[in-house]
Parts: sequence; structure tokens; C-alpha cells
Amino acid sequence: MPMGELTKEETDRFADVGGIRIHYNEAGSGPALICTHGGGPGANAWDNTKWAFDALAEHFRVILMDMPGFGESEKGVSRHGVPVDVFCARLQRDLMDVLGIERSHLYGSSAFSPAALRFGLEYPERVGKIVIQAYAPGHEPGLTNGIKSLVDFAADPTMQNMERMMELFTPRSQFRPRELVEARYHAATAPGHLESRKEFAHHANSDLTEDIAALRAEVLVVWGARDGMIPVEGALAALNRIPNVRALLWGGDSGHFVAHEQAEEFARFVVDFLTH
Repeated sequence: MPMGELTKEETDRFADVGGIRIHYNEAGSGPALICTHGGGPGANAWDNTKWAFDALAEHFRVILMDMPGFGESEKGVSRHGVPVDVFCARLQRDLMDVLGIERSHLYGSSAFSPAALRFGLEYPERVGKIVIQAYAPGHEPGLTNGIKSLVDFAADPTMQNMERMMELFTPRSQFRPRELVEARYHAATAPGHLESRKEFAHHANSDLTEDIAALRAEVLVVWGARDGMIPVEGALAALNRIPNVRALLWGGDSGHFVAHEQAEEFARFVVDFLTH
């Protein structure tokens, strides 16, 4: 699906959030929807959700938020030992305060899905519904080929390793044209990113397995059947562990980037879920 008319340049914003410079893109009006990104090298909120940005912004005040160390947000931020999900949930709450948002829906992708769920647990009065991608509390897939490719790139950030990583993110070549791979490579090798990324690694999230039973927000889990990073079998764990949950799975060689690979349907189903 081609991108719409919204551009990165016209929607770029920055905010000081508790002394941390946070980059985000914003468009639309109405109920707030804060979208984050995954934890792989080069991840950022714009590239994660830009394909569905226009469609979502027709219904919501959409904020694509870069976590510290990612995209154009501040590098070198320390969590001071606070678990990633707890730290990032607080950061999202504080961004909402800065932007005058009392309540927001949340979309968390992959490694930052725990932050969205933690937000729902810690600040139930400030959350609407939650969408998470390729994540289930307590489900650890181990060192898949996809996860190994992230580790390999972080250790040896070459274009060849980026190409391998992108093949495992999305198996269909039309969703990883050369310009997209090169853009991801440049984002991944931006000064300070790889070092800063270590501070917000997935393994530094807290274990939500027991806590998740207390979540009251409605949750939608989205997943691609050919996800080479986190196998789709994790969706069953999500259905078994998250109290008020439903899952949306795509076949047809859909991979990890469902907001890109299935942009039109992704936006349509997310809008329907959040508005009903």
C-alpha cells in the first residue's frame, strides 16, 4: 500500500519530557493514539507506522513516539536500573502530560509492547485500549534466526548483515526494496544509536506473566504468520494470559512488519477495535 500525503517533515515534533528530548510525529484530531516501535537496530516510530499514519489520523490524534536511543530521540539516556517497561510507561505518561492528553489508546510494537501493557496496569484511568504486535507476556521464543540476526548486526553493523536482518523481518521482497533497507541501515548506524539501544534491550523488561492478570484494558494482538523474529505461536500465549484480548493474524507470507505489509487492513481493523 502506498503512503498517504502526510510527510515526516510536516509532522516532526520534539518535546522535553522530564529532561529527555523526545522526538515524535503528530497528525489528526480526536482521541489520542500513541504508537511506538520495536527494539531492533534502526527501529523508529515513523518507519514502523507511517504506512498507516494517514488512515489512523482520520480518526485519532496520532502520535508516533521514538523511545530514548531510537529514531531522533535523545541518545545516551540511562534507566538507572528501572525495568524498560516501567521506565517507558512513565515516559509515555509524562509525554501525555506535556501534550495535555488525559487519556490515550496505545500501540506497542514487539520489544516495546510490554511498556504499553505496563502503562495499562499502572495508569488504568489514563488508558483506552491497547494494541500490541508480536508479543506475549511470559513467552520467550529463544534465539530465533531473526533475533540472532539482530545480535549479529549489532556486533558487526554491515550492509550485508542488515540485508539478512530485513529478510527475516519481512520475507516478501516487495516490502524491503533497496531504499528501505538503506534507510534502515542509516538509522541503525546513526551516532550513538547502537550503544544507546543496549540500555533499552528487550531482556531488561520486567516479567509481566503474573501482573498481566490485573489488566482491565481491552487488548488487540496483531501478528504475521511468517514472522522470522518472534514466531506466531506466541499469539496463543497472549490469548491464554491477557485477560480481555483478541488476536488478529495474517497469513500469506506476512512477517514482522504487519503495519507495513498489511497497512490498509491493519489501519481498518485497529480503527474498528479502538472505536467500538
